[in-house]
Order: sequence, then C-alpha cells, then structure tokens
Amino acid sequence: MEEPGGLLTSLQSSAVDRDEGDVHFRCLSIDAVAEAAGKHGLTTREVSVIALEHGMVPLRYVKNIGTVGLAGQARLLGSRALVVGAGGIGGAACELLARMGLGTIVLVDPDTFDETNLNRQNFCCGAAIGRPKVDVVADRLLEINCDVDVISRRMSADSNTLPTLISGADVVIDALDSLDDRLTLQKACAAAGAVMVHGAIAGTSLQVTTIYPGDTGLEGFVPAGETDERTRGIELETGNPSTTPVLSAVFQVEEAVKVILGIGTTLRGKMLYLDMEDWTLEFIDL
Repeated sequence: MEEPGGLLTSLQSSAVDRDEGDVHFRCLSIDAVAEAAGKHGLTTREVSVIALEHGMVPLRYVKNIGTVGLAGQARLLGSRALVVGAGGIGGAACELLARMGLGTIVLVDPDTFDETNLNRQNFCCGAAIGRPKVDVVADRLLEINCDVDVISRRMSADSNTLPTLISGADVVIDALDSLDDRLTLQKACAAAGAVMVHGAIAGTSLQVTTIYPGDTGLEGFVPAGETDERTRGIELETGNPSTTPVLSAVFQVEEAVKVILGIGTTLRGKMLYLDMEDWTLEFIDL
C-alpha cells in the first residue's frame, strides 16, 4: 500500500534505539503505532507492516526478528490462518499465532465452554462457562495483539462450510477431535490447494504432521468403511491433560510459520510422535 504523506517522518521521529545482543533496532512502542494509525486513518497492522518495510520494528515483535526477520514479520502480518477447533489445541494455537503476529486468524467452533474444559483450554475460566468458545478466544486475542484481525465463526466445519472457510487461508490448523472430521478437513484443504497442519493428542502422547495438497496424509490411517464410532479420537479413553494440547499447538504453529515463510524443514511426509510418559520420540514415514 502507498504510505500516507508524513507517516514515515512521524514513525522515524517516534522510533527509539534498542540493542538486542549485537543487533541494533529502531523500535516503535504500542502507543506510537496506535497514534500513527489514528492520525493517518490506518489500522495498527498496516502501520506495523509499513514500519517493518522501512527498517523499524514495533516493540511487540522485536523478539521475533532474530527468527523470522523484518521481511518475515511483515509477511506474517499479511497472512491468514484458519484454525478449526477452539479447544485445548486450537485455543493454544490461536494465542501463539497472535503473539507471532499472524495478521488474520479465522477461528471455527460450534461449542460453548463447560466445566470439563477448565483443566486445559487456554481461555476457559469460571466467567467463560456457557459462552461460545470462539467469542471468548476472539476477545482475548484482541487484547493480546491489536494488529490481529480475528474472524470468529460459531459453526461446524463440514464439507459444506469448509470451502468458504478455507478460501484465502495460507495455512489451516487442524484442532479437531475426530478422525472423520480431520479426513473431511484434509480433503477440503486439498481441493482448495491449502496446507493443513494436523495435530492430535492421547493422554501424554501427541502426533503432528504437515499435509500438502496431493499428499496421502491421514487417509492411510483408517480402512475404508470405518464409522465415526471407530474413528473418534483416542483421547476420549486416555484423557486430555493440560500439557499435551499446548505442546501439540507449539509444534503446529511452528510448522505453520515455516509453511508461510518458506523456511526450515517441515513435517511433510512424516509424522512426529511423542509420548512424554517415557519420552518416546519417533518420526514415522507416511
């Protein structure tokens, strides 16, 4: 976008010097970004992107830059992620994406918080019981990072709704709890040309993989003709502790960032399996 006249001069006059180790930055406070946005009729995200493109770093992102760089941070701010499921994995993934500065997060979940969610779901508290998960998470994400545009959809993600939900997404986070639903999501992602980052938990164990369009992915896990009763998540039997969903979300968001920025090595074609009970760690070829 074209910078409004005087914006860069305003930002440069507000920037402060900061050293992170041996690296020198010109940084902008939250207040400076907000003031510039209001003065020039922009969103704070637009101001943050313009600042990054001209070598200035909003302080909220300065600890990210050593990993993703200025151009990478600007690209994250211009990206869109779909998170399907706002439970243990989904809520944690949303928070991490917001803190990384993922510009648009579309969050889909039909449910409300209940007391059984209190042990593990990031934004579940007493005051949230009975409220739609997507609304609670969206409110909190906006408190964490005003640069992030959160689009909440209280609905089921199925073969009818997914094409529209996936449209425009740079990456899709699978935070579902049924293999049938995950297979439906994988097929919809393949049809839309979107990359899906799968994660699932079972007690102290988890699995994560990244599935590109055309990959076999999860389709080899269940024989044809299996019913939903046979393919429900094993976590129904092994429990959902507070730790495992968060760890799955960590791996999935790391994969999502690599997919968006085209850096590092993703888990494409292999499944990461980790069991924290005995620290079993395996990479399984798919």
